[in-house]
Amino acid sequence: MKNLLIISLFFCFVTIGCANKEIAASKKLGENFQLKANETVNLSDNSSLITVKLINIQDSRCPKNVQCIRAGEAIVMLDLQIGSEKFNGLKVCIGCEKEMDITELTEIKVNTKTYILKLNSVDPYPQSTGLSSPTATLVIN
Repeated sequence: MKNLLIISLFFCFVTIGCANKEIAASKKLGENFQLKANETVNLSDNSSLITVKLINIQDSRCPKNVQCIRAGEAIVMLDLQIGSEKFNGLKVCIGCEKEMDITELTEIKVNTKTYILKLNSVDPYPQSTGLSSPTATLVIN
């Protein structure tokens, strides 16, 4: 009986410990990856580890089947770490107007290497009814 209690407690601690850890997926540089808010992905580069965390998605695009004054935009905010270099609050956007000075891609320079971060899409496209948890599809070359 005592052993059963010890084993049960062990599995409870393991389950709680694993539930609190942020598990990061791994991809190769140049591969598309998808993230939701607070998700992280690790990318392997020959020279350094790249970690991307999606902070949030602000999606103000005009929903399907709705007439809007303007089309709106989807802005994705990320924290990026390449080796020991940190780039917090990076923004990429689909549909941003030129005046906003945010585009679908951004260049990140680390030492002599330049990386290109590109936002391919934010899905699902907004609907007039119901809320969804948007996912950003990105790539770093």
